[in-house]
Amino acid sequence: MEIIAADSSVTIRKMEPAERDFRLFLKWMTDPETMKYWEGMTVRFTYEKVVEQYREHQAEKVEQCIIEYEGAPAGYCQYCLLNAAYFEVPAEEYTKFVKKGERAYGIDIFLGEVRLRNRGIGTRALSLLADALLRGHQADVILIDPKVHNARAIRCYHKCGFADYFVVPHRELQDGIYHDSLIMGLRK
Repeated sequence: MEIIAADSSVTIRKMEPAERDFRLFLKWMTDPETMKYWEGMTVRFTYEKVVEQYREHQAEKVEQCIIEYEGAPAGYCQYCLLNAAYFEVPAEEYTKFVKKGERAYGIDIFLGEVRLRNRGIGTRALSLLADALLRGHQADVILIDPKVHNARAIRCYHKCGFADYFVVPHRELQDGIYHDSLIMGLRK
């Protein structure tokens, strides 16, 4: 098991191509409290879809990770190197915040175990991940893209030092509606 970052009670480890991790991710991807902010209520995940998505992410060099709290699975995060086209944002906005030659990483994160939310665990996990990317992966900037209606996530990101960069209107389709994305960033 490869550890990305850890503190006294939160660990971020690479997701393994094993049934245990695939079933865990499937559990979270079928939970309405997670799906209303992640993929939406109309997307249906199956075990096969989880495996397929894992393989697609591997091919795209997206590092998929499991967040653990006190040794038990708590959530998921992923990260990868970015450019404006891959991040699906206007290049003129992207280049205002990511300068030529800088290493930009995009991240996504959620706590899948609803009972662990609103306890500061997500904030700790995000801080650990950001520190690992800034120090261990030499990131110059880290970008995250919550939907503008995801107030809890945006508060968490602000607590971790992320700043609001710009809004991309109608960027992400969820449940038949295009939602605006708030692009937020954290610099070295």
